[in-house]
Amino acid sequence: MTTQTVATPQPDVTANSPDADMPAPFSLDISSILALLPDDHALDDWFLRFTADNADLGYQFEIDQQGRLWAMASDAVFGWRWSLNLCFDLITWSDAGPGGLVFPGSAMIRTRPGGRRAADAGWIAPGQITPALPSDWQFHGIPFAPHFVAEIRSRSNSVEEQQAKMEEWIAYGVALGWLIDPFLRQVHVYRPNADPVVLEDPETVSGEPELPGFVFNVRSRIFDLD
Repeated sequence: MTTQTVATPQPDVTANSPDADMPAPFSLDISSILALLPDDHALDDWFLRFTADNADLGYQFEIDQQGRLWAMASDAVFGWRWSLNLCFDLITWSDAGPGGLVFPGSAMIRTRPGGRRAADAGWIAPGQITPALPSDWQFHGIPFAPHFVAEIRSRSNSVEEQQAKMEEWIAYGVALGWLIDPFLRQVHVYRPNADPVVLEDPETVSGEPELPGFVFNVRSRIFDLD
């Protein structure tokens, strides 16, 4: 997809690459393993055992929709503060207005077919929470595309890797996605059937119309955080 850019300051080009001091992310094709699992419950059991057995490696594990297992370095302190700030502001907005459910990076989303993904922050619209959902759905992974997701790039991931993940989110059915890059001071805004828009060092980012009334002060809450 073509990218439309707003403003063009000169970023630090070295921030486009993963940090050599952090554990390098990697991926493995596990489609042959997934083919042996009879259903989603078996996948959940296998994935839970796998992540528990490898918890000491310092990686967060996800499975994409192509059957690849991704291992990404866990967030450092700044990464947690960035995502917590965004989650806090989303919760404040949601509680005061539309309702729904805000979720953090620890929430697993069950993408199809057989994917297990996580975003740094997101929001489920009230209309997505219906009586048809299993009563225990919050404990076994979100079984549908959230209305909004946000990814905050860490130094262990390249821009290209994060862009590919954002395109996967949109293809799954997410209505609005933000890729926030603290190192290049950019926000990539994704919507279905549209080219992503890249905002260069914005002070704020509006969630309109998908998040009515929500404006995130990305500069003070993430870019300038120290």
